[in-house]
Amino acid sequence: MFIKLTKFDNRPVWLNAGFIVTVEPRRDGNGAIVVPIGDGLDYDVRESPEEVLRMLEGAPAPTVVPVPVSDCLTKAPADGAVAEPPVAEPPVEAPKPKKRATRGRAKQPITAKAAETRPAEAPAPAAEAAAEAGVEATAPSAPPPKLELSEADVQRLRKLGPKTLGKLKNTLATQFMIADIGANVAALVGQGVFALDGSKVLWPAET
Repeated sequence: MFIKLTKFDNRPVWLNAGFIVTVEPRRDGNGAIVVPIGDGLDYDVRESPEEVLRMLEGAPAPTVVPVPVSDCLTKAPADGAVAEPPVAEPPVEAPKPKKRATRGRAKQPITAKAAETRPAEAPAPAAEAAAEAGVEATAPSAPPPKLELSEADVQRLRKLGPKTLGKLKNTLATQFMIADIGANVAALVGQGVFALDGSKVLWPAET
């Protein structure tokens, strides 16, 4: 059973009524947010939550078919044979390296004169020197991501105020037709429009 809803760009969308798990009002009070299971998208529609719930009345519940599980890796013993438990072999310890005995004269300290006569060591490259010092060599910083939204679009996004990263990406894709969603999310964070706490979107009033 499918129900027909209307997006905010007046395009129709048909959703399987048996797989809708959440219906909630939008932040601006216009329409509703419908969340079906399976496709990972949220749908902003013009219908109110009450209208959507009336459409869902009498929808059949989805049928879950159990899948039998079989252990294909277990080899059954032959008829009349008794499977013996595997015998654990003792771990083999690696031989410890023997210390080399120092023979002859003790190592003499390097005097200033000897240090002057020693050939100078070639300086290590920057990456090797950083690795020896325990510091990772930093790559040149990449240019900041470009924001495709206008100031009016940013104000509209603030009014919508999606609370989760999934809803934010869905809003950018369906409401603003953004192609590179990841770059625009990074640009919005860089400009301080909102902050991310894991999968949560924190707007300035909440931080």
